[in-house]
Formats: sequence, C-alpha cells, structure tokens
Amino acid sequence: MLNKRLFRNSLYTGVALCFVGFVPFLFNILVARTFGKEALGTVSIAISFCLVITVFVTNFFGTSGNKFLSEYRGRQSLEPFKLVFFTMLIGPVIVLTTFCVAMVWHWDYLSLRLSLQSNLLIPMAAYIYSRSFYIIFRRMLYGVDLVAFYAINEIISDIILIVTISTVCWLRLPHLLIQSFVLGYSIFTVISISVLYRNYAAIVGPLQPQKNYQIKSVFIEYFKYGFITMAGTSSSTGAGYLSMLFTGYFLTSTDAGLYSSVLAIVSILMFLPRLVTQVLLPEFSKLFGAGDEHSIIYILKYSFWFLFIIALIINVSLFVFSENILSIFGNSFSSGSLILRIIIPGVFIRMISVPLITYLSATRYVIYPNIGGIIILVVSIIAWSILVPTYNLVGIAVGYVTGISIGIGYQIVMAVIKLRSFSAKH
Repeated sequence: MLNKRLFRNSLYTGVALCFVGFVPFLFNILVARTFGKEALGTVSIAISFCLVITVFVTNFFGTSGNKFLSEYRGRQSLEPFKLVFFTMLIGPVIVLTTFCVAMVWHWDYLSLRLSLQSNLLIPMAAYIYSRSFYIIFRRMLYGVDLVAFYAINEIISDIILIVTISTVCWLRLPHLLIQSFVLGYSIFTVISISVLYRNYAAIVGPLQPQKNYQIKSVFIEYFKYGFITMAGTSSSTGAGYLSMLFTGYFLTSTDAGLYSSVLAIVSILMFLPRLVTQVLLPEFSKLFGAGDEHSIIYILKYSFWFLFIIALIINVSLFVFSENILSIFGNSFSSGSLILRIIIPGVFIRMISVPLITYLSATRYVIYPNIGGIIILVVSIIAWSILVPTYNLVGIAVGYVTGISIGIGYQIVMAVIKLRSFSAKH
C-alpha cells in the first residue's frame, strides 16, 4: 500500500514538475530569442529579487505547514491540524504586506542599485504575493495528500502561463513579462482554494478531537521548525537568486542575461530533486508521526541510489554537450558553456543529497540541513564578494559551487552520522 501510494504520488508530481521545469526554461528561450540578453537579464534580476523575498516566506509557512499537516494527519489530531492549516493562510498575508511596504519605501535605492526600471514596482509586488501563495497552496495540497488535484491544477495554470508568455513575446511587449507569471500563479491559487474548500470535510473527517490540546505548544513547534527551515533552506535556495543579484550589481544586464540562460538549464536539472523532496517530505513526516522507522529507512535507501545513478548520467551528458545545449537560447549564448561546466559538479552534489537532506528535515534532525543552508549562503556571498569584481561570471560560478560543496557536504556527513545511529536503534 505504501509503495503504491508513493508511486502514484511520484507519478502525479513528475507530470506536474515537467510543466514546472518547462515554464522557466521556455520563458528564457523566448525572451532571449525575442528581446536579447539585456532584456532577459533585466527581467531575471527583477524576478530574482522577488524570489529572494518569497523563498523566506514560503519556507517558513509552507515547508513547516507541509510537515505538520502531514504529521498531525498521521497522529489523527484535529485541533492542531486546523491551527496549522489556517496559520498557513493568514500568516503570509501579514509578512508579505510588511515586505512590500518596505520595498515601496526603498524603491528608489533598489531600482538604482539593481538597474531596475521604475515601472516594475507594481508588477514585482504582485509577483511577490502571487508567487508566495502559489508555493503555499502547493505545499498545503501535499500536506493533505491531494497530490492528484495539485498536478491537475499545476498543468492548467502552467498551460495558461505558457500561452500568456508566448503571446507577450509574439506581440513584443516586454513590460508585461512579469505580469504573465502573476496571471498563472493567481489562477493556481484560485483553483487551489476551490479544491481545498470542497475537500476540507473529507480531510478533517478521520481526525480526532484532542482532550489535552494546547495552542501554545503547537505554535512553538510550528514556528520553531519554521524559523529553522527559513534560515537554512531559504539560505540554500536563495543563494541561486542572490547570485543573479550579485551579477546585476557588479556586472551588466547582458551578463545577467547570459547567466540566466545557464540557470535555466540548472532549473531543469532540479526536476528530480524537487520531485523527490515534494513526495518524500510529507511521507517521512507522516511515518515519523506514526512511529514507522523501518519504512523511513527503506524508502531512503532506494531513493538515494536511484537519484545517484540518474544524476551521474544526466550531469556527465550535460558537461559534454553544454555548448550545444546553450545554443538553443541563441548562438551568442554558447559562450556560457564554461560557466555551466563549472556549476555542474555543484548541481550533481545537490541532486544526490536530496533524500538524505529530506530525511533530516522531516524528522527531529531538522537543525542540520538548515545549518548547511546557512553555510552555503555565507560561503557563497564571501566568495562572490572576492571573486566577481575580478573574474566576472566565472567568479559567480565558482562562488556558487564552493558554497554548495561545503554546505551540502556538511549536510551529507550529518545525515550519514544520524542515519547510522538511527539504524542501530532499529
């Protein structure tokens, strides 16, 4: 039963993530071929700035919510489940509004330092809200095991997004590129609200009221996990977005456009890690809540070796054919092959580490992957500050790989140590 459900959820997630990975890839190709490197670089810097904000909010409320929705379902605890459910909806509104007010207040400085056009303020604010709730609802649907509904929702909204981006490029309206994403994410949010409303009674039906229920203890668990995840996972994920901001700050929009094409390839490579994380995190949390340690170890071993073999084949192929692959953005983008080849080892390490990091995140060892995430961010920023002014995009790539290698290396070592201890007990 467990294997069948995991396979089914993996299949749904795989189909959905095909669209998730295809959208930014197609976006970069269309914008690069229609408007050129400079336009691609400008919009990529604006979106990266928004993503730096959203990644902290969504990792705090979304990842923590995903874990505890699954865990309280495993424990069949009604009141804690409901508290987490509604906190995921209300909390982001308050935090995002604060961020957007601060962005408006400091807009003149931000637009000057990052070479952003003044008319991007409202589209970027709308992007921050829509993107954040797109991620929040995506993780909420996983937390309540509505993976099939998520997959259908993702496909519908991504198709609309692809059509919108294609139309904007066909009509040559670069000022509407960010709004295309806002439309797609908003449609996903509306459909998600409808799905959750219609299925809410069935979700909470099997859960049992708790006699010794304490709001404070639930909030402490939720916010503690959220803060740790926000600091660690956001630092790790946000490093990629910050690399784009460093490019915009030290280099030119054209350089940012070239680097954006490399990141588009990297985002495709992250397909399998995202699939594994989205499927395994709620599953590990549910099994942890139910006390089923044997199933956790069984799933972890097979998922790790599967990813290792696939990642090796993909990354070796990409290293060999990097110049040809980048040429799909335009012949001038082939010059980014060196940057892509430098980044590939970091991508490989990131891919194979996902099951181990997910295991730590879903159990009581959550502190370790998040320490690793902070290490990634700190090491990368130090490396970029030193290398980028002299080595330009090569410095960006080297700094990215250095941070990934040290931070994720720490996470892997801690996962192996804790797994051995865990296996010895069971």
